[in-house]
Amino acid sequence: MAVSSQQVATFEQEPWRDLKGKIVMVAGASSGLGWEFCIDLAKCGCRIIAATRRTDRLNALCHEINNHGQTNVREAQNHHVLAVPVELDVNAGGPAIEASLKKAWEAFGGIDALINNAGFTGIYTSIDKTIRTNLKGAWLVSKYVGLQMRAFNQAGSIINISSITGHQCTYSQESLAYASSKSALNTMTKVRPPFSQLYSVLLYFLLLIIDMRVLSMQLGL
Repeated sequence: MAVSSQQVATFEQEPWRDLKGKIVMVAGASSGLGWEFCIDLAKCGCRIIAATRRTDRLNALCHEINNHGQTNVREAQNHHVLAVPVELDVNAGGPAIEASLKKAWEAFGGIDALINNAGFTGIYTSIDKTIRTNLKGAWLVSKYVGLQMRAFNQAGSIINISSITGHQCTYSQESLAYASSKSALNTMTKVRPPFSQLYSVLLYFLLLIIDMRVLSMQLGL
């Protein structure tokens, strides 16, 4: 039986027109784009979970957003707190990342969107560290956020921050590792069965999630 365009549209998640109250976790929030994502999303009314390996760098960020002293996860129960720092090392093993993600989830009682911004340029360095940070790290963080969404039957979005180099390499040969990691990240984002609630995220790790979308931003395009 043919499927009409109207029927197909029902599989698409409605875009957010009002961000107020949305809970957004930003991995790699201590500087650069991650820092700016937190600031701008907070201005739109989002509650922010700022995550990175070194939480001392996040205290100033959370202070700026909250406009009062340093905060921690327990204080998130106070409705005046709009941002909390969470320690997250994307190069850690699965159990450590899972523990960090559960702590992040408990901060505000859920996560509506994950922004995978943690990354490493990898220029003049080994390919192992670059792939481990930019690809495997994003996979593991997405995996454990997805599992929490599934456990609580919550819809949500995962946004992977990629690069133009993942689409077409414009740098020198020294950036081979970085370009390869971003190309793989784009593929990881796209691999999923169409018109289904079953998403495969790298190595056919399957998540059964209600109304979840996975997106990639290729910065530089």
